[in-house]
Amino acid sequence: MPSHASPTQLCTAILDSVLHGLYPDSEDIITAPFPPSAFSDALKLFDNARDQVKARVRSSSKDSAQDIDGWISQARQLRKDIDTVQSSSRDISSKAQENWELQRDVHDASSKLHLLEEELAFNQALAAMIEDVRHVRRAIGQIQDLSSQGDLLEAIEIIVEMEKELELAEKGHRIKAFGVLAVVTKDLREDIVEALNRNWHHSIRIDAQTCTVSLPQNLQPISVIASAMENLGLLQENIIDLTRQLELAILLPRLQLQNGTHERPLVVDGNTLKMSESASTSNMHRLIDDLSTFIAFLTTNLPPSIVDPLSKVLTPMLIERLISLRLSTAIPENLTALRGFDSTRDEIQRFSESIRSHGWPGHGQLHAWIDHIPQLWVQQRQMSSLDSVRLLLHRGYGEIRTVERVETQVISQQDHLFTANAQTDNWDAGWSDEDDSSSPERRHRLQNTAGDQEEEDVSAWGLNDEADDDANTVNPASSAGSDVEHDAWGWGDDQNIVEGTLSPQVDRRKPSRQGTNGHDRHKGQREVTLRELYNITALPVGILDLINNVISDMDELNQHNSSGFPADSAVPGLSAVPNLLLVMYRASASNFYSINNNGNMFLYNDCLWLVDQLQRIVQCRSPKQSRLRLHDDILALEAFGKRSYGREMESQRTIIKDLLDGAQGFVNCTEPPFSQECDLAVRTIVDRLRDTHKQWKGVLSYSALLQSIGSLLSTVIDKIIIDVEDMSDISEPESQRLTAYCRQIIAVEDLFLPQQSADSTTSQEDAVPLAAVYVPGWIKFQYLSEILDSSLVDIKTLWTEGELKLEYDTEEVVELIEALFADSEHRRRAIGDIRRSSGR
Repeated sequence: MPSHASPTQLCTAILDSVLHGLYPDSEDIITAPFPPSAFSDALKLFDNARDQVKARVRSSSKDSAQDIDGWISQARQLRKDIDTVQSSSRDISSKAQENWELQRDVHDASSKLHLLEEELAFNQALAAMIEDVRHVRRAIGQIQDLSSQGDLLEAIEIIVEMEKELELAEKGHRIKAFGVLAVVTKDLREDIVEALNRNWHHSIRIDAQTCTVSLPQNLQPISVIASAMENLGLLQENIIDLTRQLELAILLPRLQLQNGTHERPLVVDGNTLKMSESASTSNMHRLIDDLSTFIAFLTTNLPPSIVDPLSKVLTPMLIERLISLRLSTAIPENLTALRGFDSTRDEIQRFSESIRSHGWPGHGQLHAWIDHIPQLWVQQRQMSSLDSVRLLLHRGYGEIRTVERVETQVISQQDHLFTANAQTDNWDAGWSDEDDSSSPERRHRLQNTAGDQEEEDVSAWGLNDEADDDANTVNPASSAGSDVEHDAWGWGDDQNIVEGTLSPQVDRRKPSRQGTNGHDRHKGQREVTLRELYNITALPVGILDLINNVISDMDELNQHNSSGFPADSAVPGLSAVPNLLLVMYRASASNFYSINNNGNMFLYNDCLWLVDQLQRIVQCRSPKQSRLRLHDDILALEAFGKRSYGREMESQRTIIKDLLDGAQGFVNCTEPPFSQECDLAVRTIVDRLRDTHKQWKGVLSYSALLQSIGSLLSTVIDKIIIDVEDMSDISEPESQRLTAYCRQIIAVEDLFLPQQSADSTTSQEDAVPLAAVYVPGWIKFQYLSEILDSSLVDIKTLWTEGELKLEYDTEEVVELIEALFADSEHRRRAIGDIRRSSGR
C-alpha cells in the first residue's frame, strides 16, 4: 500500500535522527520512499540546523573567554618546566656515564688482583703436592728396602700409613701422579701379601691327599706373619681357609666311617698330625681322644694370635660335624640299646671338659646336645617311623588278608531277630517256598519283616562307639528309602564328606534298659554274635605294628625310668608318634591305593579295620596311665576311609548316570535309532552292575557289597522311574518295550541272594533275593513294571486291594494311567475310583 508521508515529514524525521537519535514512530514515514525531489528541501533544513548550532557555540564562547586565557598561560608555564627537566636529565645522564667508566676501571683492577691470588695459591699447592710426591717416593723406596731385607712387618705398617695418605692426597689433588703412586703401592702390597701367603703355607703345611698337617717348630715366624696379616686385614680370611683345609684333611676323614663300621685314628709325630694307615673298628672313646689330641696339637703348635680366632671358627664346625656324622647316628632306635648310651654321653662330657681346658668355645653346645638326647631320640623315632610308613606304602598292598568282624549284641524278645532265630538262623527260614516272592506285595512284606534281620547282617560293619550309638541309630529299612545315606552314619559336618556318597554302614541299636512292662531289661533277652568277613591289605597291619612298637616303648619308659634317660622328657614326644603315623598314612594313602581298580574300597576296609584295632588299644589303656591322644585321629581316619568309599560310589554313580543319559529319557524307545540307544544303555548298565559286583566281591564284606550295589541300583531305578513318569504319552509298543527294560533291570536281583552259611540247609535256588532290603525304591520299581504291563482293571485292583498306594501317591498313578491309556469313560471312571479311595 503506498505511503502518504510528505517530503517535509521525511526530512524532519532524518534531522531528528541526526540531532537527537530519535526513531520515527509513524509506520508511514518508516516505509515511505525518499524521493529525489526532497533532497533540496533536506539540504535547506540541514543548513538551517547547522547555522543554529554555530550560533549557540559563539554565544557559549563569549561567556568563557577568560578561562581560555588562563589555560593558555598555564600551558606556557608547563612548557618551561618541561625544558628545565630535560636539561636536568641530560646532566644526570652525563654524570652516570662518567660513574660507569670509573666502575669498569675498578672491576678490571679487581680481576687482576684475583688472578694474582689464584696464581699464588696454585704455586703454593704445587709446592705442597711436589713435597707429598717426594714423601711418597721416599716411603716407596723405604718399603722396597724393608721387603728386600725381610722386615715385612715394618714394611706393612708403612704401606698401611702410606695408603691412607694416598687416599687423602687423591681426594685433594686428583692428579695422575698420585694415581701412578697408588698403583705402585698396590703392586708393593700384592707382592708383600704374596710373600706372606707363601710364608704362611710354608709354615702351616696341609695335605688333603695324605691327610697330614705339619706346623712350625718355631712359633716366632708364624706369629709375625699372623700380626702382619692382621694389619692388612687378611688374617680372618686365612683363618677361614685354614679351617676349611683342616676339615677336609683331618676332621672329615676322621669322623666319617669306612664301610660303615671302621675308622682311621689320628697319629701325632712331633709337629706333624696325620691319619693312621690302618683302620680299626669304630669306637667313641678313641674318637673323643683323637679330637682332644687334635685340639691340643693346634693349641700347642700355633701362636695365640692364630689359635684364638681359629677356635672361634673351627669349634662350631667341629661340633656340628661331630653331631651330624657320629652322634646323631650313634643314638640307637631301640630303647634297650638307648639305655646303654650312657658311655657315649660320658665321652661327650669328657670332650666338653677337654675343650674348656684348652680355652676353646663350644662346651655349652655339647652340654645342650646331651640334655636334648631324649628329644633327639624321639625325633629319630619319628623320622624312622614315618620313613617306615613311606616304605610300606611304596611296597604296595602286599598279601591280601581276610579278617573277621565279631560283635555281640543283646537282642530283646520284642525284636524280630529274636523270633526269627528262635527256630533257625537261616535267612529264609520263615519264608514259604510256595509263596510268590516275585510279586511286589510279597516283596513289600519281605522288606518289612527283614528290616531287623538286616541288622544282624550289617551291624557288624559299624564302628561307632557305645557313646555314639543312640545318636547314630538308624533303621536299615527306613534308611533304604533315601539315596542320601550320610544321615545314617552320623558323620560330622567338619569332615567335608560329599553328600550321597557314604559308606555301607548301619548302626546297631542299643538294647533298652527297661522293658515296656517295667521288668528288668535282662528278662526275655538273648545274646547274638554277629560275624562278618572282609578283605584288607597288609598296609594297615604294618601301620598297627609300628604303633604297637611305639606304645611298647612308652610302657617300658614309664615302668623302668632311669636317671640318665628321663621318661618325662621322652614320653610326651613319643606319644605323638602314632598321631604322626596316622597323619602320614592319610596324607599318602590315596596316591598309593589309586594304582589299583579296587583301591578306594581297599582303603575303606583298611581304614575301618585300623580304626577298630586302635579303638581296642585305647579302650584297653587307662586314661590316667596312657598319654595317647588318638581319639581325634581315629575319627579322622574313619572319616577318611568313608570319604574314600564315597568317592568310589560317586564315581560309579556318575558312570551309571552317563550311561542312562544315552537312553535320552526313553523317548521314542521303539523307533530307530533311539531304540538301539535305549537297548544299549540298559544292557550296558546291567553289565556294569554285574561287573562292579564281581569286582567288589573280593574286597567288601557281603553286607557292604549288597548295600553298595543296592545304592548303585537305586540310582538306576530312580532315574528310570523319573523318566517314565515324565513321559506324557506312552503307546502300547513303548509300554511293552519299557516293561522289557524293567525286567532286565529286575533280573539283577540275583546279585542280592543271602549268603549261605556252612550249616545252612536252604539251597541257593530256593533262596529269596534281598533286593527289597538293600535297594531303596525296589518295590516301587517293580510296581512300575506291573503298571506298564497291566490293564486299567488290574491297576485299580493293585491300588484298592493291593499295596500300590504304599509306594505311589495318587497323582503319580493318575499321570501314569493318563499316559498309558487313551481318554475314555473307563479311564475317567478308574481315575475317579482311585482318587475316591485315597480320600481325594
